[in-house]
Amino acid sequence: MRVLGVVVRSVLALLTLVGLLLAAAGALVAGVVGSDDTVFNRPSALGADGRPILTAPDLLAYDGVTVTLRASAPGGVFIGTAHPVDVADFVGDSSRIRLTDVTRTGVGSEDAGAGESVDPARADFWTASMTGSSTEELTLDRGASAAQWVIAPLTGAGPTTVSFGVTVPGLYVAALVVFGVGTVLLLAGVELLLRRRRRGPGPPTAADRIAAYVPPSTPTPGPSRGRHAALSVVLTLSLAVSLAGCAPDDLLPTRRQSSELATTKVALTRADLPALLESYDARLRAAIKAARPPRYATTKWRLADRGPALESDLFGTRVGRLTKLGRRTPPTHDGVEAFSARFDSYPMWSLAASRVGRDTRVDLFTKAAVEAPWLRQGGSVVSRDLPRPGTPRSLPGNNDAAAATAAWRDFLRTGEEDDRLEVDRDSRAWRDNVADLGSRAMFRGYDVTVRPDGLSRVVRVADGSLAIVALRVTTRLDGRPDLRVVWAPPYGKYRPGKDGVLSFADVAVGIIHLPSKGTPTLLGSTFSEVAVRPGAP
Repeated sequence: MRVLGVVVRSVLALLTLVGLLLAAAGALVAGVVGSDDTVFNRPSALGADGRPILTAPDLLAYDGVTVTLRASAPGGVFIGTAHPVDVADFVGDSSRIRLTDVTRTGVGSEDAGAGESVDPARADFWTASMTGSSTEELTLDRGASAAQWVIAPLTGAGPTTVSFGVTVPGLYVAALVVFGVGTVLLLAGVELLLRRRRRGPGPPTAADRIAAYVPPSTPTPGPSRGRHAALSVVLTLSLAVSLAGCAPDDLLPTRRQSSELATTKVALTRADLPALLESYDARLRAAIKAARPPRYATTKWRLADRGPALESDLFGTRVGRLTKLGRRTPPTHDGVEAFSARFDSYPMWSLAASRVGRDTRVDLFTKAAVEAPWLRQGGSVVSRDLPRPGTPRSLPGNNDAAAATAAWRDFLRTGEEDDRLEVDRDSRAWRDNVADLGSRAMFRGYDVTVRPDGLSRVVRVADGSLAIVALRVTTRLDGRPDLRVVWAPPYGKYRPGKDGVLSFADVAVGIIHLPSKGTPTLLGSTFSEVAVRPGAP
């Protein structure tokens, strides 16, 4: 019975200690966090010279944690957040302060960059931003997206004071529950111990009387008692944590494995399409208006297009000036889908699908820097269904489209199809027109030369890849020597012809679907006339 009594008292003492620990921990957490579930660290004053302050991309990147930044500066402060890839492109090698760590007593920082400091308040690419003359706050859900804070004094005068607050929803209530459970355990344990003490021990049994004459086998030295006490404390703490329903590591937030999210960015999302196309259409309208007669100005084309698209624009304006024509109705693009990859730096590009009237087209847009506009490099109407975009990933190699591009090149040159590529109707129509033109009685033959035009991009989709390629196609028509063969008006004003040899050139842009299984398919192609380059056959 005495052994049983010792066991009962030990369990009650352990229960009382667990209750004490839980009550103390709950009270401490509730007092520090407060009813808003947020705890702030001690403010730190940085950058007396007025340099901007940037956080490390993965600073306080925890799942399920909302972080609030407080900042102030003598003449007002700017706070902005953006993707780390955008921030890195914006700041470059400019002089700044980088926050590397956040503790209860302040922040860890280091100097970065050697160039002239930038002014973050003038930029407009921020996903969230604010300015103010007093202490300002900007809150960010770190589990939702990768982002960096950028803080800068509005007048360029420091120091800038910053502090961080971490919000864990329900933490305050959870702390109160732990405090309540601990208090109940503590009071129950004390009451039961006092009740047993008042009742006193029962009469000794025969076994107790015999055991009283048996000496212990080995004495217990004092240091061992200390070790047993330390072990008891460790076990008690572990038991307390277990009773709280979690393992010791669960008391801290789980670090989000977001290295890919923080170091790479999806170039363009479907949600970004309306703003991109609205901006592009406005710049395109201005360029078309400037290129109309009688001005035929070409300078504004470069604000909308680049590469093959720009070459086609400039050639069309030149033709308009020579023929006194050139009126063109500005199109309106309605976004359908974005086919994008993840990039770790600028420049970036994406394939954007849109509707223009009844047609669906796919265009290649590129962005040289975070503050640069999206410019169209080229594109084509598609006559077949587009694949599903899938999850944006790293870029595949451009060689993935090499075989299909070669098959398209060979078809345009010879008119013969094979099993390397399923050709679209627009390419067939173009080849039929060229063959019909070359077979006319005034010509003794024709030749089609096809070369890559420096535009080849491949992006992954749900069932393989999607590619855009451009080919420069030059057609030569050999007139009969017994006839005087020349271009009919107005073609002779912009197409070369000499000694009965006529020629013209097109930039052919094709959209090719490269499925994981099956034959590559040319979804659509567009042929835009451009100037014949000197030396072309």
